[in-house]
Amino acid sequence: MTSLVEKYGYVSEGESFTIADTEELWILELIGKGKFGKGAVWVAVRIPDGYVSGHANQARIRTFPLNDPKNCMYAHDVVEFAVKLGLYPPNAPHEDFSFSDTYDPVTFGGARLSDARVWSFFSKVGPAGFEQEYLDYATGRNLSHRMPLYIKPRNPVTL
Repeated sequence: MTSLVEKYGYVSEGESFTIADTEELWILELIGKGKFGKGAVWVAVRIPDGYVSGHANQARIRTFPLNDPKNCMYAHDVVEFAVKLGLYPPNAPHEDFSFSDTYDPVTFGGARLSDARVWSFFSKVGPAGFEQEYLDYATGRNLSHRMPLYIKPRNPVTL
């Protein structure tokens, strides 16, 4: 997918994709470069075995490992493009770069209308107390108290 986007371009303010087979599950977040260039910036994170994730119209991948290709892949210019646009300080450490905070900063609407759906799912399957721990975020009252990208469910999830 990402090679096609690089070759032909991508016109979207952003999408999240679940890519899975019987062996692994990845979350890919892709945001078009728009008038600033052809292609897209993107990051993909592998969800560990035994964990669940969710996404709903709000980028959720924040910081990610830069040197772990078995568990994370990203566009070669994901940080540099943000620097070029003035979205990320040029001297800031690349390890501190947050995809979501830079390219799709959470707003009240992002938390309340989008991530609240992930919170609902996580609350049903996640550890005891999850619902209350992140209620302030899901209701848009505390946008700095972001939920994790994935959680370990209290019981195995089956289809």
